Amino acid sequence: MVVEMQMVMELSATILATLGMIIDGGFPEMKKEGKNVFDLGEKAYWLTVMFNVVTWQFCFMGTAGMVFLTSSLTGGVCMTALMAVNVLGGVIVYGDNFGGIKVVSTLLCIWGFSSYLYGMYMKMKEEEKKKKEGSIEIEEQ
Repeated sequence: MVVEMQMVMELSATILATLGMIIDGGFPEMKKEGKNVFDLGEKAYWLTVMFNVVTWQFCFMGTAGMVFLTSSLTGGVCMTALMAVNVLGGVIVYGDNFGGIKVVSTLLCIWGFSSYLYGMYMKMKEEEKKKKEGSIEIEEQ
């Protein structure tokens, strides 16, 4: 049910955004941008736009599934890690400037993700220790 609700929300958002683009005249602007601004040509521009739309839909769908299967904390942490990957991808693939704000935000994302992983590692280590102690007590009885 959660996945279906997420799909309905994504579909509704896509339809509303498309209607807004049609009403406001955004598509002719995108055509101009594809012809005049995008260096790789109009076809590559539209392929990039469509690939971006599809991958973000999958990303949000995966996050909803992760929240459903684990917890919202895990989903939030993974989205934070994806933000850092997104910034680095823009720098590597498109040659964006990696200025001060991007450096700080990327470091904070990595720090948060690493802290979460370390906390989970310590929690699992503690649970294993308790299990071993519990099994030793059972053997002694």
